[in-house]
Amino acid sequence: MKACLQKSWLLAIIVMAVLSTLTSCSDSDQYLYESEDAVVLQIHAEMARTFEIDSAHVRADTITSKDTIVFIGEISPNRQAHYREYYWTLDGGDFSNDMNFRKPIPKPGYHEVCFVVTDYFGDTLRDTLQLWVSNPPIVEPQGFIPAAGSQGLSPKEGIHFAWHGYDPDSMSKVYYKFEIREPKGLAYTSDLHRKLYTSSNSIMDTLLEAPYFTYWDNPHFYHRLENLKYYTWEVRAINEFGLESDTVIQGNFFTKGSKNEGGIQAFVRFSNEVLYDKYYYSYHGRIRLDVLDSSSKSVIQQEMGIDSNQTIIAPLKPGKYKIIASLPKLTDFAPDTVNVVVQPGEISSAYPLLLNDTVPPSNNYLSPEGLLLGNDTLDFRDTLRFYFEDHGGDLYQNILWNGQELRGYDYRKTIYNSDHSADTVFITLPQSYKSWTYQLLTIEAYDYSGNLNSRTYVIKPSMKMPEPETSSSGSESSSSSGGENE
Repeated sequence: MKACLQKSWLLAIIVMAVLSTLTSCSDSDQYLYESEDAVVLQIHAEMARTFEIDSAHVRADTITSKDTIVFIGEISPNRQAHYREYYWTLDGGDFSNDMNFRKPIPKPGYHEVCFVVTDYFGDTLRDTLQLWVSNPPIVEPQGFIPAAGSQGLSPKEGIHFAWHGYDPDSMSKVYYKFEIREPKGLAYTSDLHRKLYTSSNSIMDTLLEAPYFTYWDNPHFYHRLENLKYYTWEVRAINEFGLESDTVIQGNFFTKGSKNEGGIQAFVRFSNEVLYDKYYYSYHGRIRLDVLDSSSKSVIQQEMGIDSNQTIIAPLKPGKYKIIASLPKLTDFAPDTVNVVVQPGEISSAYPLLLNDTVPPSNNYLSPEGLLLGNDTLDFRDTLRFYFEDHGGDLYQNILWNGQELRGYDYRKTIYNSDHSADTVFITLPQSYKSWTYQLLTIEAYDYSGNLNSRTYVIKPSMKMPEPETSSSGSESSSSSGGENE
């Protein structure tokens, strides 16, 4: 019994010693939860159209199936120890494992893109973006009314417009931007490209909910359709997200006249299409149209701006007419004539009236005294002057010295006259161009119709020819051989 008590006391002493040792070797305070030591993990997702810094970052957007969107994820504080993984989902499915990436979403409809982060303790954080993907609405560019070039439409009786348009995704409401305009000018880049209306007056501009419209004349309209006029109309579809159709309907029509009157639509084109530019046509006056009847008697004379190369001449009695187009200030353009038959109540087209420039620029040497000379052989001077003239628009020159083109602006200076029909070019020749041989100066002058005047001037030697070298050995040989012959 005594032995058992001794063993129990011994065991108790050992346990107390172990507990004392454990207590002395550890600090339980370090395992207490302190709120100030916790790190709050935050995430943020956004999207943009580009990676550029100044691009707009949004959390909801409407895009088309052709767009590519940049998705951007942020974790703060950005220390790897505080999260296990991150990924993106699209409508609950896998989308990407990159923090930032670029991807399209081609499937139309509503989508949720979610940025998911799992923290160190296994908790899941999510931030969701909203996207509506819409294909652009469609308008059919064919099968509309009135058909292109329709004649005799009466504003007083109502003009009916109709077309076919729809949303291919059937997910959004479609509207139609409808506009009627009166064109003032046409521009052509070439015969292979469609004509472009350069200026026009807006008659009506409205947004419609249905693919049709009827114009009824109203005296309270600020702009109204008039008789014997040429108008264009245009329709594009736009959905409620602001996405516009890729295709556009472009039509045109003529309004009617009475049984005893009609009109002529005159189109004028130029071989020099730079005249359409506002910078140039301000110098070159206006186009004149002379209308003659079948007996060649003048009926009317009308002018039109170079920038407004389409006009309506009305009213005219039905019959045969001849139209002559000319540019009085640009005499290099040859007048053109077209015969037209005017039908009752309709507008006939005089097309094409082409003013063609086939006259190249002139090029003459200008003496220091300011006299125009026809010389082709010139003395070398530090500065040579040449006078260029063209009555078909602006021109430009290439300057070649012994076949090599002179480049840069330090060797030449150009002064234009008031109407840009003539240039005086000052050519400064470097001193290094002086030579004891004849030099060739070639000047190529082009006008903007492609006509070329190339002229080559011969520049006389500007240095004395060097004396031929004689060798002393040669002289000695001559004298010695002469002595032997003696």
